Amino acid sequence: MSSVVAQAGPALPAPFRLVFLLVPLLVAGLALVVAAFPRRMTRWQLRGPDGATHVESSRTHILVIRVGGVVVAAIALGMALGAHAILP
Repeated sequence: MSSVVAQAGPALPAPFRLVFLLVPLLVAGLALVVAAFPRRMTRWQLRGPDGATHVESSRTHILVIRVGGVVVAAIALGMALGAHAILP
């Protein structure tokens, strides 16, 4: 019985591999920043008749932002670490 090994296509050049590694790492880093500092990322400053008015987010909104940031970071890290398994 002979074993047949599937040949992968030509390997991607190094710059493309670097892009597929750095972009998910950048996304993961920014998502973790949003998860770590949600109030700073969601604070709105509006100019009202009395000067500056601050609009604060609710606690539920802050929690959803934190959870969403962690989920996006986990997906991005999975893409960064799993890209070598998918790409030739």
